[in-house]
Amino acid sequence: MAPYKMLHPLLFLSALIALSEQRSHTFRSPGPVERLLRLDQRLAGFEKRAKHTTHTKLAALFSDDARVKYPFDTPTATLRPTRYEIPLGGNVTLSCFVDGSDNWTILWYRAATYGSKDEPMTEYEGKKAINVSQGGIYHCRGRSDSGSITHQSNAAIIEDTLPITAILTLKPNWTKIYMGETFTVRCDIQGGEGTYWSYDWRPKRFTTYYTTNERTFYNVGWDDNGDYQCRGKTDLSFTQWSNVIPVTVSFKLHPVLTLSPSWLSPGASVTLNCEVEYPSEGWSFSWYKAVPYYKITEEPYTYELLPDGSKTAQSLYIITGQTSTAAYVCRAERGSNYYYTYYSDPKFVWSADASSAASLTVGPVVQNFGSDFVKLTCKGNSSSWRVRKFPENGRPYCSNFWLSGESVCTIDTTYSDDGVYWCESMLKEFSNAVNITLQDFYSGPLMVVPVDPVNEGTFVSLSCNLRRKKIFPNVAFYHNDKLVQNDSREELNFLAVSKSDEGFYKCQYSGKESPSRYMTVKSTVPPEIFSQNESSENSPLHPGSAAVYESANKNGRHWKWKLSVKPYSCFRLWWQSCSSYTL
Repeated sequence: MAPYKMLHPLLFLSALIALSEQRSHTFRSPGPVERLLRLDQRLAGFEKRAKHTTHTKLAALFSDDARVKYPFDTPTATLRPTRYEIPLGGNVTLSCFVDGSDNWTILWYRAATYGSKDEPMTEYEGKKAINVSQGGIYHCRGRSDSGSITHQSNAAIIEDTLPITAILTLKPNWTKIYMGETFTVRCDIQGGEGTYWSYDWRPKRFTTYYTTNERTFYNVGWDDNGDYQCRGKTDLSFTQWSNVIPVTVSFKLHPVLTLSPSWLSPGASVTLNCEVEYPSEGWSFSWYKAVPYYKITEEPYTYELLPDGSKTAQSLYIITGQTSTAAYVCRAERGSNYYYTYYSDPKFVWSADASSAASLTVGPVVQNFGSDFVKLTCKGNSSSWRVRKFPENGRPYCSNFWLSGESVCTIDTTYSDDGVYWCESMLKEFSNAVNITLQDFYSGPLMVVPVDPVNEGTFVSLSCNLRRKKIFPNVAFYHNDKLVQNDSREELNFLAVSKSDEGFYKCQYSGKESPSRYMTVKSTVPPEIFSQNESSENSPLHPGSAAVYESANKNGRHWKWKLSVKPYSCFRLWWQSCSSYTL
């Protein structure tokens, strides 16, 4: 410590002047407080100098010009780069320089760990750039020819890579991860036992170092997709990055249920099979019976767990003693947090046997507005029914309504409504099922006649089709069950249809007969014979009187006409004058 007991008066005075003027200075390292202390210690060396010279030097210390060369300002060394990770077998070049002059001898220092002492690296003394391959915290200083030393440089944190590779594992080790599931990644470092490790993870969004070697992701979603890696870190060293495990998160799984047989036979059992992707990856299965739900606009069925049907290890479930139509679904689950898949679509096992509790009957083909319809009728104990069909093909088929009493569903055979039909009740009952193939419903051809009435005297052509496909020659046509044509002609033609041609028509092809259809003929022949009623034949017409006439045509059809005379009306042709009265 300097021999002076108090701060030198000149130095104290200069400091007071600077503070009183509240001047803002830009100092280079070291700071103003450190300068004051150092100057106080060295002031004995300046005592012999002229007072005005000392004052000038001190005033320059507080100059606004940051680039002023201070006689007592100690330079600082700069080290680059400030941080670097050395790959395995690699190195990095460190450069040290001092501003203002190149006439400095560079001194190098290294601390092996955080908090450890800097050790001089004498082998590199005097070199402005060095190559290093060891991790550590590096510093440098400059030393002048006179022996003065610069301030210590900034730190260069160099981390090296150890010849150890981390090993990443995925738990559970599933091929595919589904949305909502949970998985864990684990990082193990073989050969690093007994060392305290922290862990670095990829993808890049995981930037925090973790002190545990496991990370668990719950209820995963799209953000958890990525290529996962890890490495261990101890002080200033890293292991090599681990193997890559790609994680792809997929939509929630929808299992597929199949059953056999589809149609029940006496004494036969029914086998259900719930199929999922990668069935060996720890799945368990639950089995349910689907029962009709009264809010059909929301879900057509609710699900009731079958006996011993919860979390079975096998993907098969066998039902014995089933005698009536029924529907089933399944669901799969896996993992310690019990991830559940969606329910499967309902699958049905059908019975053709009707019961008094629920039955479906199929009516005969009926005609309405030129189209053929089939009526399905539900009967049984329940007061409300609906008719269902498989497959639905996007059409409701009466299934969106609960109908009270005897429910009737009408099928338009114009559309392709092939499928299995059955009834369901609000009492959770299923009727017998009926497999209807409308393509061959009639087991024969269709008679095609005009839908609207035809005008008498016009040309009309009738044909015989097999469901939208025209049948070629050798077709027999019948009118009111009487054969009218049976030859090579493809159609039954009427050049001028008459009223006598009205009636039922049907056709035969390959021994199969079509349903009968009715053709209506509308008469358009005007009256030809007129006769005045005897009571009015000789009566003159006068205002307010009337005459009755009769008319008939060649077909024998009769009409009566009544002619009234109204007063003060004028009826005439263009060449006639107006009379006092008109018809």
